[in-house]
Amino acid sequence: MPTSRKPTVDACCNRAQETQATRLDDTDFCEQELIILQTARYFFDSFAHPQGQSWILGFDCPGNLYGEVEGPRIAALILDSVQAMRMARHSCFRFNNPHCVGCSQILSEHERLFMRSFTALREGRRPVAFSYAMLLCEMNPVDSFLAAQLRLLNATAERELATAS
Repeated sequence: MPTSRKPTVDACCNRAQETQATRLDDTDFCEQELIILQTARYFFDSFAHPQGQSWILGFDCPGNLYGEVEGPRIAALILDSVQAMRMARHSCFRFNNPHCVGCSQILSEHERLFMRSFTALREGRRPVAFSYAMLLCEMNPVDSFLAAQLRLLNATAERELATAS
C-alpha cells in the first residue's frame, strides 16, 4: 500500500518542502542542465527578492561552462525562458533558494516541470515538452515559453557541437 509523503522541514531555511520535491542527486541532469537550473534560480530569486540582486549571479553562472563571451548570452536566453513562463503563469512559482547549500539540492515540482520541458525538447520529444509546459504554465498558451526554450536549446547545442569537434 502506498504511503503518503509528508513535507519535510529543511533545516537550513526552516521551511517545509513540498511533497513533490526531489533531491537533485535523484535526477539525471547533466552539467549543462544543472547550470541552466542554477541560473534560472538566480533569476527566480531576483524577482522574489529584488534587493538581493541575484540576477548578477544569474549572468555570471553560465560563464563557468560557456566562457566569458557565450555565458552571458546563454544567461539571457535562460532569462527569456523564465520571462515567457512568468507571463503564462498566474500563480506563484515555487523554487528553492539558490544561495542555500541545503535548499539548492532540492528540486521543486515547478522547477522540475521547467527543466523537464527543456530536456524533452533536447531529446526531440516535442509532445512531451508541450505537456510539461502546459502543466507548468497552468494550461495557458505555451508557444512563447517553448519558443524561448528552443532558442536556449539551439544555443546550448552549438556549444556541444563545437566541443565534440
